Amino acid sequence: MRVYGLSDIGRKRKNNEDAYLIDRVDIFEDGKRRVFYVLAVADGMGGHAAGEVASGMTVERLTAAPLTYLAGDVSGVQKIIGFLNRKIHEKSEEMKKKMGTTLVAAIIEDNKGYIFNVGDSRAYLFRNNKLRQITKDHSVVQELLDKGLITKEEARTHPNKNVITMAIGTKDSVNPDEFTLYFDPGDVLLLCTDGVHDMLTDEEIEAILKKYESLSEIGNEIIRMANEKGGKDNATVVLARF
Repeated sequence: MRVYGLSDIGRKRKNNEDAYLIDRVDIFEDGKRRVFYVLAVADGMGGHAAGEVASGMTVERLTAAPLTYLAGDVSGVQKIIGFLNRKIHEKSEEMKKKMGTTLVAAIIEDNKGYIFNVGDSRAYLFRNNKLRQITKDHSVVQELLDKGLITKEEARTHPNKNVITMAIGTKDSVNPDEFTLYFDPGDVLLLCTDGVHDMLTDEEIEAILKKYESLSEIGNEIIRMANEKGGKDNATVVLARF
């Protein structure tokens, strides 16, 4: 598996509240080696010295070995995300600043991946030249879409498109969505913040994945286009090719 990550401040923000993680952990059990990858993207909120604290704390904690031990146990990963939620909530009260963060994370062993998300950072799967969104945003606009009150096109320009309904650290508890994926050779997993998918349509991201082979070229082109189209927010991508 090849992996690449990139984060950019964008053209409008004064600081970067995004964070990402690419971590590999080798674990030996009964004389056998198990290799886990932990990939994550987090988009902090709360302004300078708050948002980046929340996102940074989240990805830093995800590097912990216990998460990889629990990779086959969904409830175990849920407990760790719950722990992160409490820690950030406590930090928010300590700093007397509202803070929180989105999270989309993948814990991967061999061709099996567990995906978790809170907020509107997303996971996509690119397979057979087609891009498919895996996660569902926790947002006001997504709720309107689910109810059939707006179209996908209207969602892109809706005045409340950046209002999320769930984040890590903003409430006493959090309930991440979870997905299980089995990867085929040639698949690409894309994790990204809303600074990417707010600026680029799924069709534009798909076209970049079709055009370029190397993950660094794909990642750099996604960020370049997001900035070219306005760069209204920090933009972060993590890519994995199987």
